[in-house]
Amino acid sequence: MEKKSSGQRGRIQEGQVRVPLEGELDLAGLSRDLRARGFFLANDPEAMDSQGWGEDYDPEGYYPYWVFRDGKRWVFACPPKDLFTGAGGRREYAIGARTEEVLQSWLPYVQKWCR
Repeated sequence: MEKKSSGQRGRIQEGQVRVPLEGELDLAGLSRDLRARGFFLANDPEAMDSQGWGEDYDPEGYYPYWVFRDGKRWVFACPPKDLFTGAGGRREYAIGARTEEVLQSWLPYVQKWCR
């Protein structure tokens, strides 16, 4: 399922908000900096094509924030934080104020690692 919220950045795809990044990501540099800031990483900073991170260690590697290649572009991904009531009263995720707050917090930081 893929949804784009009007006026918002990114798409909800496969349970994540996905936002394309501009440029080539220095993944090793980003990974080293995240580790220096005290975040736990999903992958070895020197040998990977994606990276996940979070404030708490997860032995299974399930972290809330990710960067990865989608074709030729790098993508930042995070869980959606906003719920709305959809058709039939079903609760669905959306890109709203809470998700935008997460994006405003992380996107400028991650984007600065792109060249």
